Amino acid sequence: MKKTITTEDTFGKTRSYEVVGKIPLGFFVWNIGENMGTDEYIPICEDLHPENKDNYEININTVKAIKLSIEEVKALREAATVGVNSKATAEKALKSKRRGYWSDRKRAEAEKTIDIFKRITA
Repeated sequence: MKKTITTEDTFGKTRSYEVVGKIPLGFFVWNIGENMGTDEYIPICEDLHPENKDNYEININTVKAIKLSIEEVKALREAATVGVNSKATAEKALKSKRRGYWSDRKRAEAEKTIDIFKRITA
């Protein structure tokens, strides 16, 4: 039996998430921040059109959530704001030799979250 949680976001919208223990292949942290309505779970989603890099729609029928500590949820939210939303993007940021505000910021967020991503990625 699938475990689900239901939350109400900051706009009053109710959303249900399947609770999972690991980020499945093709999923990433959904950058909705505090709008999820809880600090105990991090929302994860899959791209609706992965073939189109300019399309940011997600599959609302497959959203999931992982229960973590509040500190880990906040760290992953912060990382997602700069595009570090999966183990793969964290590893890419860590390997990058680029210098500049955004590259340095991504690298810093990746350093803070890589161990979390390694632990929760399937």
